[in-house]
Amino acid sequence: MPLSLGGTQKRDLNHVEAGEHRPVKMHSLEPGYEYDSIYLLGAHRDGVDEDDWLSFESAGAQNRSLLGDSVLISLLRTDATEIAINATLQENRESSFPIGFGDTLEVVYAATTQLDGVTNPPWIDLLQEAQEAIRQGNTLAALPVLRSAVDNCLIRQMFIYQIWEDHDQDSAREWIEDLEDSYEPNRITIAKHGLEQATGTRLTNGPHGDLWEDFSEVVEERDTIIHSETASELAHPDQPTAIELYNTTVSLLVAAYDLFGFHNPGA
Repeated sequence: MPLSLGGTQKRDLNHVEAGEHRPVKMHSLEPGYEYDSIYLLGAHRDGVDEDDWLSFESAGAQNRSLLGDSVLISLLRTDATEIAINATLQENRESSFPIGFGDTLEVVYAATTQLDGVTNPPWIDLLQEAQEAIRQGNTLAALPVLRSAVDNCLIRQMFIYQIWEDHDQDSAREWIEDLEDSYEPNRITIAKHGLEQATGTRLTNGPHGDLWEDFSEVVEERDTIIHSETASELAHPDQPTAIELYNTTVSLLVAAYDLFGFHNPGA
């Protein structure tokens, strides 16, 4: 998912020889854009019928996969507009058949791209950080970042909403500070009392109450990680679970935008 302002998603393919490390440029990368993240979609030996393609399975991250038992294919971002494809022959492969050194492989991959030099809101940077951690299999690092993204987004959007409602920056800031003085300075204050006062609807219940309840699992997982005295004893959430929690977080933020309801009252 492209998260950056003006972000897009592109697909491309390139060729690499088995045993080769090859720097490449994405053919479909438009001028003024750079890579945000990259991930593999598939690979096969060039010129082989689809019925005879080898299995293609993830090797612990979305930019590393095994082609049969022969080749480990990995993508590495080496520059804002360049990547490298590695096709490493496995030492424990059964034989040089069906893939041997120098055989040409077709590699299909996708990338999310962003405008060169764009400055994202902090919560988008946090979501990107969580996204990359999940891709790399470091699910333990992703969950605390997800909660921080929600904290930052809700406070930021409440400030922007007050500006939209004709407050100047000082009075918008005072509105939020008064809210926090009355309750607690955290995401629940904004999700419950702030949105209710500003729009008449809470994020914590009502039309999006189920999402808020689902997001509580992210908070619980985060608290377990942050307050653990022995990190080595923590169980890493599996990647599908981490992806589900990530999607829940993004859905909650979309719901918050829906409640803020930025629009022109006279339209």
